[in-house]
Amino acid sequence: MGATVGLQLAVSAASAVSQMQAARSQARGLAAQATMARIQAKQESLKYKAQGVQVMDNILRTQAAIVARAGSGGIDPFSGSALKLAKYAAAKGVQEMYTVQDNELITIRGGEMQAAQYMQQAKSTMKAGMIGAFTSFGTTAYNVGMIGGPQSTLGSTKLGLG
Repeated sequence: MGATVGLQLAVSAASAVSQMQAARSQARGLAAQATMARIQAKQESLKYKAQGVQVMDNILRTQAAIVARAGSGGIDPFSGSALKLAKYAAAKGVQEMYTVQDNELITIRGGEMQAAQYMQQAKSTMKAGMIGAFTSFGTTAYNVGMIGGPQSTLGSTKLGLG
């Protein structure tokens, strides 16, 4: 009967180890997803940076066009209507630039939040795997003891039961 008990405990221990390894593997997968979320957010933020450069180029082209057209028409490009038009174009461009920068920041923060969620899931998965493995092994060990595993004489003699 002792060999059967040992076999049951060995199988239970192997099952517990397997359960912990599965949890570890799942946690690694979640950690990889967290890394991918960060990378994707960074890629998206780089698109916004490029868009910001385009906005700045557009502002400069618009300013240059206003100055050139005003100058070719014999108007002072740095006063009057030409200056007001240049200021308006710059203000609109800067507003667009701020929007692009906000979108970049939102993208990066969103990626970090998603990565943090994946990492929290990974921690929870590891914890649940460990608890499940120990609980499973502990239950088997307890059941083996109840069914007829090695008897403990320590408590039975002190209580007057033996």
